[in-house]
Amino acid sequence: MYKAVSPGVGDDAKEDDFGTEQDAITARQALEALRLGVVPTTHLDTYTVGRDMELAVVHMDLAAAAGRAGGARVVLGDYGAGKTHFLEMAERLALEKGFLATRATLDSKEVPPNKPRRIYHQLAQNIRYPDDPDMEPRGLQPLLMKASKNVRLIRRLNDRKGGAYHPYLGPALFCWSALQALGNTNDVQERLLDWIEGSEVASNGELEKELRQATGTKVRLYALKDFRTVTHLYTLILGGISELARQVGYKGLAVMVDEAEFYSVLGDRDRVFADVLFRTFLAACLPPKMLRFDPKTLPKGGHAIHRSFPFRYKDAQSFYVVFALTHDPAGKSVLENSIFPDRFMDLTPFTTEDYITLSERVLSLYDLAQTPLALGEKLAALMAKVIEPCHRMGVIENPRQALKFITEVVDITRHRPGRLKPMLEDLLRHLTSGVP
Repeated sequence: MYKAVSPGVGDDAKEDDFGTEQDAITARQALEALRLGVVPTTHLDTYTVGRDMELAVVHMDLAAAAGRAGGARVVLGDYGAGKTHFLEMAERLALEKGFLATRATLDSKEVPPNKPRRIYHQLAQNIRYPDDPDMEPRGLQPLLMKASKNVRLIRRLNDRKGGAYHPYLGPALFCWSALQALGNTNDVQERLLDWIEGSEVASNGELEKELRQATGTKVRLYALKDFRTVTHLYTLILGGISELARQVGYKGLAVMVDEAEFYSVLGDRDRVFADVLFRTFLAACLPPKMLRFDPKTLPKGGHAIHRSFPFRYKDAQSFYVVFALTHDPAGKSVLENSIFPDRFMDLTPFTTEDYITLSERVLSLYDLAQTPLALGEKLAALMAKVIEPCHRMGVIENPRQALKFITEVVDITRHRPGRLKPMLEDLLRHLTSGVP
Protein backbone atom coordinates (compact mmCIF):
# COMPACT_ATOMS: atom_id res chain seq x y z
CA MET A 1 0.00 0.00 0.00
CA TYR A 2 1.22 3.47 -0.83
CA LYS A 3 0.89 6.02 1.92
CA ALA A 4 0.12 9.63 1.05
CA VAL A 5 1.59 12.14 3.47
CA SER A 6 -1.04 14.48 4.86
CA PRO A 7 0.02 18.08 5.50
CA GLY A 8 1.73 18.44 8.87
CA VAL A 9 2.29 14.69 9.37
CA GLY A 10 5.86 13.59 10.00
CA ASP A 11 7.67 10.48 8.81
CA ASP A 12 7.16 8.77 12.17
CA ALA A 13 3.37 9.05 12.03
CA LYS A 14 1.42 5.93 12.87
CA GLU A 15 -0.63 3.94 10.41
CA ASP A 16 -3.78 5.07 12.23
CA ASP A 17 -3.02 8.66 11.25
CA PHE A 18 -3.75 7.81 7.62
CA GLY A 19 -6.86 6.85 5.76
CA THR A 20 -9.52 8.73 7.71
CA GLU A 21 -12.78 9.47 5.98
CA GLN A 22 -11.86 13.16 5.77
CA ASP A 23 -8.52 12.23 4.18
CA ALA A 24 -10.37 10.10 1.64
CA ILE A 25 -12.71 12.96 0.77
CA THR A 26 -9.94 15.53 0.32
CA ALA A 27 -7.82 13.03 -1.63
CA ARG A 28 -10.71 12.42 -4.05
CA GLN A 29 -11.14 16.18 -4.44
CA ALA A 30 -7.41 16.57 -5.13
CA LEU A 31 -7.50 13.83 -7.77
CA GLU A 32 -10.48 15.41 -9.49
CA ALA A 33 -8.64 18.73 -9.60
CA LEU A 34 -5.55 17.05 -11.09
CA ARG A 35 -7.72 15.35 -13.68
CA LEU A 36 -9.08 18.75 -14.74
CA GLY A 37 -5.63 20.34 -14.83
CA VAL A 38 -6.31 22.48 -11.75
CA VAL A 39 -3.95 22.82 -8.78
CA PRO A 40 -5.61 21.20 -5.74
CA THR A 41 -5.71 23.11 -2.47
CA THR A 42 -5.09 19.97 -0.40
CA HIS A 43 -2.38 17.28 -0.32
CA LEU A 44 0.17 19.57 -1.95
CA ASP A 45 3.02 17.80 -0.18
CA THR A 46 1.94 14.46 -1.56
CA TYR A 47 2.56 15.22 -5.21
CA THR A 48 5.25 17.90 -4.88
CA VAL A 49 8.57 16.66 -6.26
CA GLY A 50 11.70 18.26 -7.62
CA ARG A 51 11.19 21.68 -5.99
CA ASP A 52 13.38 21.47 -2.87
CA MET A 53 15.94 24.01 -4.12
CA GLU A 54 13.33 26.56 -5.17
CA LEU A 55 11.41 26.28 -1.90
CA ALA A 56 14.68 26.67 0.03
CA VAL A 57 15.13 30.04 -1.70
CA VAL A 58 11.63 31.11 -0.64
CA HIS A 59 12.44 29.95 2.89
CA MET A 60 15.45 32.29 2.98
CA ASP A 61 13.41 35.12 1.46
CA LEU A 62 10.76 34.76 4.17
CA ALA A 63 13.39 34.82 6.90
CA ALA A 64 14.69 38.12 5.52
CA ALA A 65 11.17 39.52 5.19
CA ALA A 66 10.38 38.55 8.78
CA GLY A 67 13.34 40.73 9.79
CA ARG A 68 11.57 43.65 8.06
CA ALA A 69 13.98 43.63 5.11
CA GLY A 70 11.13 42.91 2.70
CA GLY A 71 11.74 40.81 -0.38
CA ALA A 72 10.75 39.99 -3.95
CA ARG A 73 11.28 37.00 -6.21
CA VAL A 74 10.49 36.41 -9.89
CA VAL A 75 9.84 32.75 -10.75
CA LEU A 76 10.08 31.83 -14.43
CA GLY A 77 8.80 28.70 -16.11
CA ASP A 78 7.33 27.46 -19.36
CA TYR A 79 3.66 26.66 -19.79
CA GLY A 80 2.74 23.64 -17.67
CA ALA A 81 6.00 23.72 -15.68
CA GLY A 82 4.15 24.00 -12.39
CA LYS A 83 4.27 27.72 -11.60
CA THR A 84 0.82 27.80 -10.01
CA HIS A 85 1.61 24.71 -7.96
CA PHE A 86 4.86 26.30 -6.85
CA LEU A 87 3.01 29.44 -5.73
CA GLU A 88 0.65 27.25 -3.70
CA MET A 89 3.64 25.68 -1.98
CA ALA A 90 5.27 29.07 -1.39
CA GLU A 91 2.01 30.36 0.07
CA ARG A 92 1.79 27.33 2.34
CA LEU A 93 5.39 27.86 3.46
CA ALA A 94 4.66 31.50 4.27
CA LEU A 95 1.69 30.46 6.42
CA GLU A 96 3.83 27.90 8.23
CA LYS A 97 6.33 30.66 8.98
CA GLY A 98 3.64 32.86 10.54
CA PHE A 99 2.89 35.23 7.64
CA LEU A 100 -0.47 36.25 6.34
CA ALA A 101 -0.48 34.97 2.76
CA THR A 102 -2.54 35.75 -0.31
CA ARG A 103 -2.52 35.19 -4.05
CA ALA A 104 -3.91 36.85 -7.17
CA THR A 105 -4.10 35.40 -10.67
CA LEU A 106 -3.85 37.96 -13.45
CA ASP A 107 -5.71 37.53 -16.71
CA SER A 108 -6.55 39.63 -19.74
CA LYS A 109 -10.18 40.37 -18.82
CA GLU A 110 -11.24 40.22 -15.16
CA VAL A 111 -7.93 40.97 -13.41
CA PRO A 112 -5.55 42.52 -15.96
CA PRO A 113 -2.16 43.92 -14.89
CA ASN A 114 -3.25 47.44 -15.82
CA LYS A 115 -6.18 47.45 -13.34
CA PRO A 116 -4.55 47.78 -9.90
CA ARG A 117 -7.75 48.00 -7.84
CA ARG A 118 -8.99 44.66 -9.19
CA ILE A 119 -5.67 43.05 -8.34
CA TYR A 120 -5.72 44.50 -4.84
CA HIS A 121 -9.34 43.40 -4.35
CA GLN A 122 -8.44 39.81 -5.18
CA LEU A 123 -5.42 39.93 -2.90
CA ALA A 124 -7.40 41.44 -0.01
CA GLN A 125 -10.21 38.90 -0.29
CA ASN A 126 -7.81 35.94 -0.54
CA ILE A 127 -5.84 36.62 2.63
CA ARG A 128 -5.20 33.46 4.65
CA TYR A 129 -4.15 33.27 8.29
CA PRO A 130 -1.59 30.89 9.83
CA ASP A 131 -3.71 30.35 12.96
CA ASP A 132 -6.80 29.42 10.95
CA PRO A 133 -7.14 25.59 11.08
CA ASP A 134 -8.82 25.50 7.65
CA MET A 135 -6.42 28.06 6.09
CA GLU A 136 -9.24 29.23 3.87
CA PRO A 137 -9.31 32.79 2.43
CA ARG A 138 -10.80 35.08 5.09
CA GLY A 139 -10.10 38.55 3.76
CA LEU A 140 -9.27 41.47 6.04
CA GLN A 141 -12.00 40.94 8.61
CA PRO A 142 -10.00 38.74 11.06
CA LEU A 143 -7.11 41.22 10.98
CA LEU A 144 -9.44 44.16 11.65
CA MET A 145 -11.09 42.26 14.49
CA LYS A 146 -7.75 41.64 16.21
CA ALA A 147 -6.31 45.11 15.59
CA SER A 148 -9.50 46.90 16.71
CA LYS A 149 -8.77 45.79 20.29
CA ASN A 150 -5.54 47.81 20.36
CA VAL A 151 -6.51 51.41 21.15
CA ARG A 152 -2.93 52.73 21.01
CA LEU A 153 -2.43 51.20 17.58
CA ILE A 154 -5.61 52.83 16.28
CA ARG A 155 -4.47 56.20 17.55
CA ARG A 156 -1.04 55.89 15.94
CA LEU A 157 -2.52 54.92 12.59
CA ASN A 158 -4.79 57.98 12.67
CA ASP A 159 -2.21 60.51 13.92
CA ARG A 160 -1.43 62.55 10.80
CA LYS A 161 1.67 64.03 12.42
CA GLY A 162 3.08 60.68 13.52
CA GLY A 163 5.25 58.24 11.61
CA ALA A 164 2.66 55.44 11.76
CA TYR A 165 -0.17 57.35 10.05
CA HIS A 166 -1.97 55.39 7.35
CA PRO A 167 -4.59 57.26 5.28
CA TYR A 168 -6.61 54.11 4.53
CA LEU A 169 -6.08 51.58 7.30
CA GLY A 170 -6.21 54.24 10.02
CA PRO A 171 -9.80 55.40 9.29
CA ALA A 172 -10.89 51.84 8.49
CA LEU A 173 -9.67 50.53 11.84
CA PHE A 174 -11.07 53.51 13.75
CA CYS A 175 -14.53 53.05 12.23
CA TRP A 176 -14.42 49.29 12.65
CA SER A 177 -13.64 49.68 16.34
CA ALA A 178 -16.41 52.25 16.80
CA LEU A 179 -18.96 50.03 15.07
CA GLN A 180 -17.89 47.05 17.17
CA ALA A 181 -18.47 49.07 20.32
CA LEU A 182 -21.96 50.10 19.16
CA GLY A 183 -23.09 46.65 18.03
CA ASN A 184 -25.94 45.83 15.63
CA THR A 185 -24.19 47.55 12.73
CA ASN A 186 -23.38 44.55 10.56
CA ASP A 187 -24.59 46.19 7.34
CA VAL A 188 -22.38 49.23 7.77
CA GLN A 189 -19.44 47.06 8.79
CA GLU A 190 -19.90 44.97 5.69
CA ARG A 191 -19.80 48.06 3.48
CA LEU A 192 -16.73 49.31 5.37
CA LEU A 193 -15.06 45.97 4.70
CA ASP A 194 -16.03 46.20 1.01
CA TRP A 195 -14.40 49.62 0.81
CA ILE A 196 -11.08 48.74 2.46
CA GLU A 197 -10.90 45.51 0.40
CA GLY A 198 -11.28 47.50 -2.82
CA SER A 199 -14.71 46.28 -3.86
CA GLU A 200 -16.06 47.88 -7.03
CA VAL A 201 -19.45 48.53 -5.43
CA ALA A 202 -18.06 50.43 -2.45
CA SER A 203 -18.44 54.23 -2.54
CA ASN A 204 -16.31 56.18 -0.09
CA GLY A 205 -18.64 59.23 -0.21
CA GLU A 206 -21.81 57.31 0.63
CA LEU A 207 -20.00 55.27 3.26
CA GLU A 208 -18.75 58.42 5.00
CA LYS A 209 -22.38 59.54 5.47
CA GLU A 210 -23.45 56.12 6.78
CA LEU A 211 -20.57 56.02 9.25
CA ARG A 212 -21.37 59.53 10.46
CA GLN A 213 -24.97 58.49 11.11
CA ALA A 214 -23.96 55.24 12.80
CA THR A 215 -21.11 56.51 14.99
CA GLY A 216 -21.75 60.25 15.31
CA THR A 217 -18.18 61.01 14.19
CA LYS A 218 -16.90 62.53 10.96
CA VAL A 219 -14.25 60.54 9.18
CA ARG A 220 -12.48 61.04 5.86
CA LEU A 221 -12.34 58.02 3.56
CA TYR A 222 -10.23 58.40 0.44
CA ALA A 223 -11.40 56.89 -2.83
CA LEU A 224 -9.96 53.63 -4.13
CA LYS A 225 -10.13 53.96 -7.89
CA ASP A 226 -9.11 51.64 -10.71
CA PHE A 227 -7.03 54.22 -12.55
CA ARG A 228 -3.95 52.75 -14.15
CA THR A 229 -1.65 55.21 -12.42
CA VAL A 230 -2.73 54.65 -8.81
CA THR A 231 -0.94 51.38 -8.14
CA HIS A 232 0.98 53.15 -5.38
CA LEU A 233 -2.21 53.42 -3.31
CA TYR A 234 -2.56 49.65 -3.22
CA THR A 235 1.07 48.89 -2.40
CA LEU A 236 0.73 51.47 0.37
CA ILE A 237 -2.25 49.55 1.77
CA LEU A 238 -0.55 46.16 1.39
CA GLY A 239 2.53 47.48 3.16
CA GLY A 240 0.26 48.74 5.91
CA ILE A 241 -1.38 45.33 6.16
CA SER A 242 2.05 43.75 6.60
CA GLU A 243 2.78 46.10 9.50
CA LEU A 244 -0.68 45.66 11.00
CA ALA A 245 -0.11 41.91 10.86
CA ARG A 246 3.12 42.30 12.82
CA GLN A 247 1.39 44.43 15.43
CA VAL A 248 -1.10 41.65 16.22
CA GLY A 249 1.42 38.81 16.34
CA TYR A 250 2.04 37.65 12.76
CA LYS A 251 5.33 37.90 10.85
CA GLY A 252 4.13 40.03 7.94
CA LEU A 253 2.44 39.63 4.56
CA ALA A 254 3.43 37.36 1.67
CA VAL A 255 1.84 38.05 -1.73
CA MET A 256 1.86 35.62 -4.65
CA VAL A 257 1.07 36.95 -8.13
CA ASP A 258 0.38 34.38 -10.84
CA GLU A 259 0.81 36.05 -14.23
CA ALA A 260 -0.98 33.18 -15.99
CA GLU A 261 0.51 33.55 -19.48
CA PHE A 262 -1.35 36.78 -20.28
CA TYR A 263 1.46 39.35 -20.20
CA SER A 264 2.22 38.81 -23.88
CA VAL A 265 -1.34 39.61 -25.05
CA LEU A 266 -1.36 43.15 -23.68
CA GLY A 267 -1.14 45.99 -26.14
CA ASP A 268 1.79 48.39 -26.10
CA ARG A 269 -0.06 51.04 -24.10
CA ASP A 270 -1.38 48.55 -21.54
CA ARG A 271 2.08 47.06 -21.19
CA VAL A 272 3.37 50.39 -19.98
CA PHE A 273 0.94 50.29 -17.08
CA ALA A 274 1.65 46.60 -16.44
CA ASP A 275 5.30 47.59 -16.11
CA VAL A 276 4.26 50.24 -13.60
CA LEU A 277 2.46 47.56 -11.61
CA PHE A 278 5.51 45.31 -11.43
CA ARG A 279 7.92 48.13 -10.64
CA THR A 280 5.71 49.63 -7.95
CA PHE A 281 5.40 46.28 -6.19
CA LEU A 282 9.16 45.79 -6.39
CA ALA A 283 9.79 49.27 -5.00
CA ALA A 284 7.36 48.60 -2.14
CA CYS A 285 9.13 45.36 -1.18
CA LEU A 286 12.82 46.03 -1.84
CA PRO A 287 15.14 48.82 -0.68
CA PRO A 288 16.31 51.26 -3.39
CA LYS A 289 19.81 49.71 -3.53
CA MET A 290 18.26 46.44 -4.79
CA LEU A 291 16.44 48.16 -7.67
CA ARG A 292 17.78 49.01 -11.12
CA PHE A 293 15.55 52.07 -11.45
CA ASP A 294 14.85 55.16 -9.40
CA PRO A 295 11.56 54.59 -7.50
CA LYS A 296 11.02 58.36 -7.48
CA THR A 297 10.28 58.13 -11.20
CA LEU A 298 7.24 55.89 -10.66
CA PRO A 299 4.08 57.67 -11.83
CA LYS A 300 1.40 58.65 -9.34
CA GLY A 301 -2.09 59.45 -10.54
CA GLY A 302 -5.35 60.48 -8.95
CA HIS A 303 -6.15 63.75 -7.20
CA ALA A 304 -3.51 65.85 -5.49
CA ILE A 305 -4.09 64.10 -2.16
CA HIS A 306 -3.60 60.68 -3.79
CA ARG A 307 -0.40 61.82 -5.46
CA SER A 308 0.93 62.89 -2.07
CA PHE A 309 0.69 59.34 -0.68
CA PRO A 310 3.84 57.16 -0.83
CA PHE A 311 3.98 53.76 -2.54
CA ARG A 312 5.71 52.32 0.52
CA TYR A 313 4.25 52.45 4.03
CA LYS A 314 7.54 52.14 5.95
CA ASP A 315 11.20 51.98 4.99
CA ALA A 316 11.47 48.66 6.85
CA GLN A 317 8.47 46.39 6.44
CA SER A 318 7.75 42.66 6.30
CA PHE A 319 6.22 42.69 2.83
CA TYR A 320 7.23 39.90 0.43
CA VAL A 321 6.04 39.34 -3.14
CA VAL A 322 6.57 36.50 -5.61
CA PHE A 323 5.76 36.92 -9.31
CA ALA A 324 5.32 33.75 -11.37
CA LEU A 325 5.83 34.49 -15.07
CA THR A 326 5.80 32.44 -18.22
CA HIS A 327 8.98 32.85 -20.26
CA ASP A 328 8.23 35.87 -22.42
CA PRO A 329 11.10 37.94 -23.85
CA ALA A 330 9.31 41.29 -23.54
CA GLY A 331 8.08 40.69 -20.01
CA LYS A 332 11.39 39.38 -18.77
CA SER A 333 13.39 42.19 -20.37
CA VAL A 334 11.32 44.76 -18.48
CA LEU A 335 11.96 43.04 -15.18
CA GLU A 336 15.66 42.66 -15.97
CA ASN A 337 15.79 46.45 -16.21
CA SER A 338 14.09 46.66 -12.82
CA ILE A 339 15.91 44.20 -10.55
CA PHE A 340 19.21 42.36 -10.45
CA PRO A 341 19.63 38.81 -11.82
CA ASP A 342 19.83 37.21 -8.37
CA ARG A 343 16.12 37.96 -7.88
CA PHE A 344 15.16 35.66 -10.78
CA MET A 345 14.61 31.95 -10.31
CA ASP A 346 13.92 29.42 -13.07
CA LEU A 347 11.86 26.37 -12.22
CA THR A 348 14.20 23.43 -12.76
CA PRO A 349 12.99 20.97 -15.42
CA PHE A 350 11.97 17.58 -14.03
CA THR A 351 14.21 14.58 -14.49
CA THR A 352 12.86 11.16 -15.44
CA GLU A 353 13.26 10.15 -11.81
CA ASP A 354 11.12 13.12 -10.76
CA TYR A 355 8.33 12.00 -13.08
CA ILE A 356 8.52 8.45 -11.77
CA THR A 357 8.32 9.74 -8.21
CA LEU A 358 5.39 11.93 -9.24
CA SER A 359 3.52 8.91 -10.56
CA GLU A 360 4.12 7.06 -7.28
CA ARG A 361 2.82 10.05 -5.33
CA VAL A 362 -0.34 10.28 -7.43
CA LEU A 363 -0.95 6.57 -6.94
CA SER A 364 -0.63 7.14 -3.20
CA LEU A 365 -3.45 9.66 -3.45
CA TYR A 366 -5.67 7.04 -5.06
CA ASP A 367 -4.85 4.74 -2.17
CA LEU A 368 -5.64 7.44 0.37
CA ALA A 369 -8.88 8.17 -1.47
CA GLN A 370 -9.85 4.53 -0.84
CA THR A 371 -10.14 3.93 -4.57
CA PRO A 372 -9.13 0.33 -5.35
CA LEU A 373 -6.83 -0.18 -8.33
CA ALA A 374 -7.22 -3.32 -10.41
CA LEU A 375 -3.46 -3.89 -10.75
CA GLY A 376 -2.53 -2.84 -7.22
CA GLU A 377 1.16 -2.08 -6.67
CA LYS A 378 2.09 -3.58 -10.04
CA LEU A 379 0.80 -0.40 -11.61
CA ALA A 380 3.66 1.63 -10.11
CA ALA A 381 6.32 -0.48 -11.83
CA LEU A 382 4.36 -0.46 -15.07
CA MET A 383 3.94 3.31 -14.91
CA ALA A 384 7.67 3.80 -14.33
CA LYS A 385 8.44 1.60 -17.34
CA VAL A 386 6.23 3.74 -19.56
CA ILE A 387 7.16 7.19 -18.21
CA GLU A 388 10.88 6.79 -18.93
CA PRO A 389 10.51 6.56 -22.75
CA CYS A 390 7.66 9.09 -22.71
CA HIS A 391 9.98 11.62 -21.14
CA ARG A 392 12.96 10.69 -23.30
CA MET A 393 10.94 11.03 -26.51
CA GLY A 394 9.28 14.30 -25.49
CA VAL A 395 5.76 12.92 -25.07
CA ILE A 396 5.89 14.18 -21.47
CA GLU A 397 7.63 17.57 -21.27
CA ASN A 398 6.21 19.14 -18.13
CA PRO A 399 4.41 18.22 -14.89
CA ARG A 400 1.00 19.18 -16.26
CA GLN A 401 1.31 16.70 -19.10
CA ALA A 402 2.61 14.04 -16.72
CA LEU A 403 -0.28 14.45 -14.30
CA LYS A 404 -2.82 14.26 -17.09
CA PHE A 405 -1.15 11.12 -18.47
CA ILE A 406 -1.00 9.44 -15.05
CA THR A 407 -4.64 10.12 -14.18
CA GLU A 408 -5.78 8.92 -17.61
CA VAL A 409 -3.85 5.64 -17.22
CA VAL A 410 -5.31 5.10 -13.77
CA ASP A 411 -8.84 5.81 -15.05
CA ILE A 412 -8.38 3.11 -17.69
CA THR A 413 -7.04 0.77 -15.00
CA ARG A 414 -10.09 1.36 -12.85
CA HIS A 415 -12.84 1.34 -15.45
CA ARG A 416 -11.54 -0.70 -18.40
CA PRO A 417 -8.61 -2.78 -17.11
CA GLY A 418 -8.69 -5.07 -20.12
CA ARG A 419 -7.56 -2.22 -22.38
CA LEU A 420 -4.62 -1.13 -20.23
CA LYS A 421 -1.98 -3.69 -21.16
CA PRO A 422 -2.47 -3.57 -24.96
CA MET A 423 -2.64 0.24 -24.87
CA LEU A 424 0.65 0.56 -22.96
CA GLU A 425 2.35 -2.11 -25.06
CA ASP A 426 1.34 -0.28 -28.20
CA LEU A 427 2.59 3.02 -26.75
CA LEU A 428 5.92 1.48 -25.76
CA ARG A 429 6.34 -0.07 -29.19
CA HIS A 430 5.85 3.30 -30.90
CA LEU A 431 8.16 5.09 -28.47
CA THR A 432 11.00 2.62 -28.69
CA SER A 433 10.75 2.27 -32.47
CA GLY A 434 10.40 5.99 -33.11
CA VAL A 435 7.24 5.40 -35.17
CA PRO A 436 4.81 8.37 -34.87
